[in-house]
This record gives sequence, structure tokens and C-alpha cells, in this order.
Amino acid sequence: MAWEITPQGYIKTTAKITKGAILQYYGHEIGLTDSRANQIVNVNRTLDELSEPETLKSINGMPITITHPDKKAVDADDWKDKTVGHVQNPHVEGNYIVCDAFIQDKSAIELLKDKDIRELSVGYEPADIQEINGQFYHKNIRVNHIAIVAEGRAGSDCRLNDSKSKTGVKMKLKAKRKGIVDALKKLLTDSDLSAEEINKKIDELMAQLEEVQGKEDEESKTKADELQKQIDELKAKLETLNDEEPTTGEDDKDARITALTAELEQVKKERDEYKARVEELEAEKDKESVINDAKTRFPKVKLNDTKSARDVRINVLVDHGIYSKEQATKLTDAEIRSAYAGLVATSAKKNSAISSLLNDSQSKPTKSASARLGGK
Repeated sequence: MAWEITPQGYIKTTAKITKGAILQYYGHEIGLTDSRANQIVNVNRTLDELSEPETLKSINGMPITITHPDKKAVDADDWKDKTVGHVQNPHVEGNYIVCDAFIQDKSAIELLKDKDIRELSVGYEPADIQEINGQFYHKNIRVNHIAIVAEGRAGSDCRLNDSKSKTGVKMKLKAKRKGIVDALKKLLTDSDLSAEEINKKIDELMAQLEEVQGKEDEESKTKADELQKQIDELKAKLETLNDEEPTTGEDDKDARITALTAELEQVKKERDEYKARVEELEAEKDKESVINDAKTRFPKVKLNDTKSARDVRINVLVDHGIYSKEQATKLTDAEIRSAYAGLVATSAKKNSAISSLLNDSQSKPTKSASARLGGK
């Protein structure tokens, strides 16, 4: 189902919310408190478990949020502040759990229309994680909420369906970029380019290709194919090119190439600005809940000078000697979040390995556990 705008202005669509897969978590995310607490572990979440009648029943009517709440759950106390819509009619399609999704909050609808953010991440109730023959399995699955996120742990295929939507900026940017690439391709394949110019264009296209290679989304794959095709054509042309001088139209063509290249850069800039705005909105929504959490867990830490959720976490980590202030400022948000979560897990001193709330937000560790915790 493509996006449908209801008479009330709501968005109605379908959504692949999760799938049978082996997913990666930090040990502390599934309640481990031993030496594996800050190590990556695999958790098997099978389609058989996801399609159990009680699991599907737990999904029906659950709230949709913009990113996961900091406490990882939604309940009656904060439902009004956190919820932007809901899902219903959960069922199995292939390897996926698919639902009807309704987005009813005005600010969330505007965000989805204007920004390229569609992926979904499920937040689960306290998890029954069973270790069987050295492997972890998620059993008796119950769902708490479904979060719209920039990048979900289950992959970019678990997302709101907008394949036929004409309202999203992603479609506009894709069409605009395709037009630019097509125009650039035509100029680059004209017969009057010199060998030096062809080599220069090959280098430029190779640089663009490196930016999108390895990305799993369809837009990046399509762009990579287009760029590779242009590069192959230019290389073939270079092999047969003679030493003729450029024609009189060279200056005009160079100007057009420069203009089109600049326009491509502008599209990339717009994309980065949209992503930055999404992160900014996430940060604003995150700060209040993080402060409340930190005040409850670490009441002795001074938080008066904090301006963001990141600042709150840094103050707590510095107060506990995990990092110095200088060390913390050099770390990414993902690293700060991970270290804070590890400290929370450690301070809770839980012995059970199956008591935490899980969510499917993507984790991106870039340092060892020792490095993230300052070598302590």
C-alpha cells in the first residue's frame, strides 16, 4: 500500500516492522552482567516465535514513536507525549511481520513528508532471552512499541511503505539527481573530450562511486550502477581515443559540467541538512527523558549546565571516572550512549541475563570495550 492521506490528514500505509533474523546486541542490552556485558552477542529471533498468536496479539494497537523513548518503553504515564500513531492487523508475509500503520501526529507527519526517514525498530517488553547450546534465542516475544528511526538494527527493508509516494523528499532528490547524472553522462560521452579530460572525469566519478559503495539502500545501489556504467564507457572510449585537439565547443561544455557538478554537490548538501535536522529533533525529544533517568539513577551528579542528552551522559560518565572531559568530547554520540548504557547496566547489579527491554535500533561500535570504558 502506498501512502494514503485520510480525510482527517492522517497517514495510512503498511509497514514491515520486523523479520526473522539473527541480530546483534551488546551483552548488557540483553541483561548480561558478566564479562560479555560490553561485547557484541548474536540473538536469534525466529519467524516461528514472531508469528506465535500471542506475539501477534501483543503487536495489535501498539504505539508508533519517533525514535525509542530513553526508558525503552511506552506506558500510560507518557503515552500522550511519546506516541505519534499506532499499528494494527499484524500478520506474516514471507519472512516479515507486516502491519497497517497510522501516523496521526501533525509534527510527525510533516517530518516524514519532508525528511528521508522511514526505517522501523521494534521495542520489546522485558525479554525472555534463553541461552541454548551457547546461542541466545528471543522467546515468548511481546511488543511494547514501534519506533521510526534513521537506521534500524533489522535492516533498511523493515520500514514504512512509501514506494509509490510522491510527497517525500527522497523521491524529489532521487529524480533531481537522476536528471543531473543523465545530463552529466551525456556531456561526458561527447566525442570531443581529450584523454586528459576523460581521466579527470573518471577520477571524479570514482570518488562519487566510493561514497555510495557498500550502502544497502536501493537509491545508493542504483546510483552506484549508474556511476559504474559511466566509468566503464569512459574507459572504453579512452582506449580508442586519438590525439585530436578539443573542438571549439569545449569551453561551453566545461562550464555546463562545472554547473552540473555544483548542482550535484548541492543535492548532497540538502541530504546532509535533512539528516542533521532529524538528529536535532531526536536530540530534543531525548533530552528530557535522559535527564529524568540520570537524576533517578545518579542523583549526586550535577546536571545544571547540561544543554543536551549527550551533555547529561557525559557528566555522568565523567563523574564516575569512566572518561575525562577531554576524552568524552572526542567520542561519537553512539559511543557515549553505549558507555552510558554499560554504566547503567553495571550500576543496576542485576544477576539475571533475561530481564532487560530490547529494541532494534542500530548499534555502531567503533572501539573495543576497553577503549570505550577508558581502559578501566
